[in-house]
Formats: sequence, structure tokens, C-alpha cells
Amino acid sequence: MSKLKGAIFVALIAVAQGVLGATEVDGMRLWAGPDQIRFVIDLTQQPKYEIFLLKNPDRLVIDLFDAEISSPGVKPPPTTETVLKIRTGRPNRNTLRVVLDLDRPVTYSDFLLEPKNPYPYRLVIDLSRDQTENAKVTTPEKARSKKFLIAIDPGHGGDDPGAIGSGGAQEKRIVLEIAQKLVRLINSDGRMRAFLTRRADYYVSLRSRIEIARREKADAFISIHADAAKRKTAKGASIFVLSDRGASSEMGKWLAARENASDLAGGVAIGEQEPDIQETLLDMGLDWKLKQSKKLGSEILSEIEQIGALHSDQVEEAAFVVLKSVDIPSVLVETGFITNKEEEKLLRSTKTQEQIARAIFQGLKRYCDVEVSCQKEDVSKAFGSNNLVAKIRPGSRLLIYSEKFFDPVNRSDGSDKQSLTQSVPE
Repeated sequence: MSKLKGAIFVALIAVAQGVLGATEVDGMRLWAGPDQIRFVIDLTQQPKYEIFLLKNPDRLVIDLFDAEISSPGVKPPPTTETVLKIRTGRPNRNTLRVVLDLDRPVTYSDFLLEPKNPYPYRLVIDLSRDQTENAKVTTPEKARSKKFLIAIDPGHGGDDPGAIGSGGAQEKRIVLEIAQKLVRLINSDGRMRAFLTRRADYYVSLRSRIEIARREKADAFISIHADAAKRKTAKGASIFVLSDRGASSEMGKWLAARENASDLAGGVAIGEQEPDIQETLLDMGLDWKLKQSKKLGSEILSEIEQIGALHSDQVEEAAFVVLKSVDIPSVLVETGFITNKEEEKLLRSTKTQEQIARAIFQGLKRYCDVEVSCQKEDVSKAFGSNNLVAKIRPGSRLLIYSEKFFDPVNRSDGSDKQSLTQSVPE
């Protein structure tokens, strides 16, 4: 009898361990970007899984072994273009299967993110639409507008909400609304044209934001954010440009560290993270870019001062990854402190958002009034193509590249283009 009791006890322990050891699915999310769709599964522990594609009809299948849905409240997210339906089921007692029904063939990549507050383990699957379909809507190079082209970059998005106010306002939503208003204003000006690096609520990695600006051949880059601070009374707007020496203030250093960590929240595989900034970055081209960035930043700062408080009355410098487009003027606008109750309320209001957008627009107009590249259809015609040269320090590790730079010896001002690499939106 005692042997029978012992056997039953061992069996119960084994069952209990099996239940306690099961990986639980705590949530599922779907983010749709212009080129990719990201599907995210929240998990209580590191999962064992398998992913594969099926044809006729097109499906993507995710098998999670020794896993279960944590509660009846965890439901598949709403679907979007390409993903027609999301289903869950059990092909056997030890496997939780998640199926994405698709309306077309896709390719996919996947990676697992380690827990980082407030997120648990996250299994991330990025679906890429058929490239032959994308090719049908690709704009030919010759159709590129001759207007001064500005990349407007609303920070954060998707799984990365950015700063969150005590009233629940999310930075990612506020800055997207401001950016959309700014683009409409810019596109009403005959000299300029603008586009968004993020058009909806999905994540775009820091390097991809730079790559989008490079690909579109932007002439300037403006990233829009809202501040956060431990001191809840902190208030006012700030303008930042890239620093080649270090942050010009402790606040700038702290903000840069916070914004540069966005990829960890938004979800970027470790192998796609950006290397640290190096001193050996195309010094002559960088000097010109920093000079122009400060000019642009100063014009915007003077306009923002007319509508509200400033946190800093000068253009600050910090090592923001998203400003490393190298050879075009690039600024980051911190529109106010979302962690300040009064400013959170203002930032949520349509009136304040319109005022901020118009102030940035007026600053751009003032910059365009004196910047020759904003007045000429082709920069090489203004200065002569022979003045376009590259300056790279011998022996340097080239982390960022450029198609062309002006030699400072042979020009007074000028505008060139682009840089960098690639990653994934959420």
C-alpha cells in the first residue's frame, strides 16, 4: 500500500511540475507597416517553438511546445491587410498552434526578445509582402521632386509607447499627430516637400528611420519627441543636434540614452543593433552637417519660443542615434514634458499640436530663406559637380557612409544626401 501511495505521489508531483512548467501566452499583437507586418506573442518564459509556411491557401503556422493560453481574455488581435484571420488550436496535447491565414505569399523572419520591463519574453515574427507586388508601386528615381525634401520622424510607435504621462497620454501618439500636421503645412509651401518615416502606430527601428531618409534622398531630417523627467515639474521645449564630443548637458545625455534604447522596447534583434558612435566619422562632412543642423535648430527654437516655455534657450547637443544621417541637417525637437501634468494636457490638445507644427514650419521657412540648397533645384548645378568630394580619415572604421560630401575648402554652403543601414518596423 505504501508503495502505491508513493507512486501516486510521484505521479502527482510530475503532473504539477508539468502544469507549472508550461509556457503561457499572455498576449498577441499585430502591427502593420508599409513594407512589413509584425506579429508579437508575449510569453511567460523562453519558449520552444517552430514556424513554417503552408500553401493553398497561404498560411503561416507557429507551433509553441508545452504552451497554453494564460486566460480566456487573451484573444488574437484584429487582422489587417495580408493577414485575414488569426486562429489558435491544438494539433496535439503538448502543442499550442497559432495560424495566420494570409491573402498572398509572404516571407518571414523571427527572433526572440529577452524580458525588459514592462515586457516579458516576446516572440517576434516579421512578414514581408511579395516583392513583385511592391515593385508595381515603386516610384522611379527620375520622378524625385526637386523641392527641398524633409524627412519628418515621429518617434517611437508600436510596442514602444515612448514617455507616458500621468493622465495616460502616450508620446508615440502625440508626436505622430504633430508630425502629420507638420507635413501638411510643409507640403503647402512651394519650395518644400515632406514625408513621414512612420505613418501609423507601428515601430520603425532607429537605423531604419535613417535608411528611409537616405532612400528618399531627403535634404533635412526632423525627429519629433516629447520629454520625460523624474522631476515632474520639468517643463519646456528643447532642440537637439548630434554631438561629436558628448552631450552639452546632463539632461541631453539622459534623454539620448532613453531615446537610443527605443529599439529594445520596439523590438529589434540583437544582431541589428547600431555600433557605438566613433570619432572617426568623415570629419569634414560632419562639420558641415553639424553647422547646418545648428542653423536649422536655431531657427526652429526661436519660433517655438514664441508659443511657449523653453527648457533650454540654446540648441543642445547629444549622441542621438536617429540623428546620425551624417550629411544632411538633422535636428530632434523635444516638444515638451509629457511627465508634467500641465504640459501633458497641452500636448494632447489639437490647438497646441497645431501651434507646435506651425512653429517648426516657420523655422524651416526661415532656414529656407537663407539656405541656398533650398532655393536651387539641383545643388550640383549651384556649386559645380567637381566640388563634390569624399573625405575619409585613413585607417578609420567606416560606420556611416555617404554618397557625396562638399569639401569645406571649396564651398560656403551646400546640401548633399544620405546614409546608413536597415532593420524592421513593428
